Amino acid sequence: MKTVVISRSEQLLENGGRRQFLKVLGMGGAIVLMPSMLASCSNDDNNGGGDGGVTGPNSGKAVVIDFAKGDTAVLQFAYALEQLEADFYTKVVANFSGSDIPASEQTILGDIKNHEVIHREAFKVLLGTANDFTLTPTYGSLNFKSRTAVLAASRDFEDLGVSAYNGAAQYLADVNNLGLAGKIVSVEARHASAIRDLINPKRSGVAGFSPTPFDDVFSPGKVRAAAQNFIVEMVQFSNAPTTFVQGPNGNG
Repeated sequence: MKTVVISRSEQLLENGGRRQFLKVLGMGGAIVLMPSMLASCSNDDNNGGGDGGVTGPNSGKAVVIDFAKGDTAVLQFAYALEQLEADFYTKVVANFSGSDIPASEQTILGDIKNHEVIHREAFKVLLGTANDFTLTPTYGSLNFKSRTAVLAASRDFEDLGVSAYNGAAQYLADVNNLGLAGKIVSVEARHASAIRDLINPKRSGVAGFSPTPFDDVFSPGKVRAAAQNFIVEMVQFSNAPTTFVQGPNGNG
């Protein structure tokens, strides 16, 4: 099994580093994040309950994503979603102690957390000066000590991420950005599959598995509305796309 060691976020975009780490993830390899890479991750233990004083969703300052900026806006939107996912899994890992999540599942969730941190940092570096916003996630009364609650939330976040990338890809003009989005969404889809297998181990045709052969394809507006429930800042679009090509499920 191949291992890639990531010590700083810039490494993701150097000498094929981005391609290497995505290839390794796809092959089931290991990604090792050095302490310097994880320094920006919160390790705050909120004793398993919700947000520990963070205000409610859609109550903070406005964060505006201007789609007149083309690919930059799409990457900013992806960066926003990856901030949310990375924060969620960081809190999940911080609350392992005293939870009812077994060690084997803690390993899987810890790996997913590392992937999401890498995704977030990759977009942060790729955007450069356009990465000028930091979101404050909020989870209400979500019990991070509860396996059932954590896996249900994880499934929802991963599904939203997959549908978001699927829908936003049509607005990317640069083939390199499109390729990156395609590789990351494949990792997110593997996360969604892994979480569903934890909820219903090695079973098909049961509630919780996808009822259709195709992933959802959601418009940026639909994704924003869903994600806003977990973000304090008011995420707003300027010059939002006026056209959207539906996916096979027709529910975007």
